[in-house]
Amino acid sequence: MRSKQKKPIYMLFISLVCISTILSGCSTGKTNSPEPNTANEASPPNETQPSKNPNNGNTETNSEKLPEGVKVKKVIKDTKINNGYHKKTELLTDGGKLKTIRDSNNNIIEQYIEYEGIIMKVNGNKVEVQVKHGENRTLNIPDEIVIEDEDGVGLKQGIEIEWEVNMDGSIQSVELED
Repeated sequence: MRSKQKKPIYMLFISLVCISTILSGCSTGKTNSPEPNTANEASPPNETQPSKNPNNGNTETNSEKLPEGVKVKKVIKDTKINNGYHKKTELLTDGGKLKTIRDSNNNIIEQYIEYEGIIMKVNGNKVEVQVKHGENRTLNIPDEIVIEDEDGVGLKQGIEIEWEVNMDGSIQSVELED
């Protein structure tokens, strides 16, 4: 008779242990944020790398180097590439895409902003562009920048233009497409 009374208590105890284990496993490392943080899930944490901004939920972005008033809107792509390197593309509020490549120690190897748009007006090397996902912007293309123009369309109204800017705001490359 005693073994029949112990069996339901034993089963209840086992069930409670299983449920508490499952619930505690679900709660570790997760937060109740409105947007999933895919940046932290894609790469293991690196305890030797200090946080850039402890108050910002996105510690992977070097946001203090973004143009004034520009913020990261969302992560577009976050992937691991060869030999532990990591490539991240983030959409910015001004329509640009911040591209960051980090090594296996989480150090920034390369970081730049890429823009796309349509040329609205041209005055020499001064070009007014309607930025894709952004507002109009005036570019002053330095003379030392070679404009990639495979089709020979030139700087003209209505032509698609792509350009890259380093984190200091200097244009690094320009490409035209018809």
